Amino acid sequence: LALSVTTSILALLDMRMMKRTIIMCNIWLSFSFLIFFSVIAKLSLVCAENSITTATSSSSTAEHSQRTILDQQQRQPFKRLLLLRHGQATHNPRAEKAREKGCSYEEFLDWIRQDDEYDAPLTTLGEQQAQSVHAKYAKVDQNPFRGVDLVVSSPLSRALQTADLALPPHTSTNTDENNARRICLEPFREINGSFLNAKRRPKSELQKKFRHWDFDLITEEDETWTASLESQTDCAERGYQGLLVLTKRTEEKMLVVSHGGILRFSMNQHENIRVLDGRDIGEREKGEVEECKEQLMRDIKERFGNCELREYIMNWSFPQEEKGDTSKSENGHPADVTSANVVSSDRPIITLTEVTRGSM
Repeated sequence: LALSVTTSILALLDMRMMKRTIIMCNIWLSFSFLIFFSVIAKLSLVCAENSITTATSSSSTAEHSQRTILDQQQRQPFKRLLLLRHGQATHNPRAEKAREKGCSYEEFLDWIRQDDEYDAPLTTLGEQQAQSVHAKYAKVDQNPFRGVDLVVSSPLSRALQTADLALPPHTSTNTDENNARRICLEPFREINGSFLNAKRRPKSELQKKFRHWDFDLITEEDETWTASLESQTDCAERGYQGLLVLTKRTEEKMLVVSHGGILRFSMNQHENIRVLDGRDIGEREKGEVEECKEQLMRDIKERFGNCELREYIMNWSFPQEEKGDTSKSENGHPADVTSANVVSSDRPIITLTEVTRGSM
């Protein structure tokens, strides 16, 4: 009996110990799981914070890069440039008509030679074309001439006439007209030589006829005209030199009145002049949309028509100089460096981005 009672008591004690043990184990496991999940939650929070920090840093880096690009674009020098070809001159009618029918360049020059005239002036139609340009924009909101602070012209009379008719100068009687300074630059004259229409008048004669123009930058006599026709390459280079002069001016919006030949050769053939298309219909009145589309269909390098006006953003930048081969030749002297692998730092790349509106 005593043994039986003792055994029962021990069994009861064992059961209590087991219960206590189980309870202690459950408590320990619960506490362990709590610590484990707390650690996991903490690690997750740290990872999330790191991800947010990384994303924020990446976003800031992207924004900084974008700002840097925008700042670089804003720092890049630029000017607003309006290019206007002169109106019809006395040597143009038959030559232009032959060109429209598809004649060769030689045939075109032959027609000009037949109708050649010393410093050929505008025809009556040419004067009307220039006056029409003025009338077209005089009272419209999107007047491209608004803000022009420098008018530049070729020294040939037809260009000077066109400039004064398309954008009349400020005078005592025309107080509402443009009061921008007007200067004459030799580089913007037509392909030079051979033809009398390409020969300019003496400076003193031009000063008497066009009193409000500044002719200080040209010589008294025409020292560049010769009996031989200038090459297209030389003509293009002259146009490039003219643009270089404009890059050094302080004025920001300029009107340049020039000629069909030099504009075409400079913009199509010169290796340092790049022409880009930045035209856009944008927000227009319904009646202007079709006209805008017609403008957009025109090739940006197409020859200028008589009194055709186009607008550009002119940028210029100096390419990084590429180092030539400085290795020694067999005789011990430095090897020759060709123009192909050296870019002159004083000859920037000029970019003309056309932004002509459809109504122009």
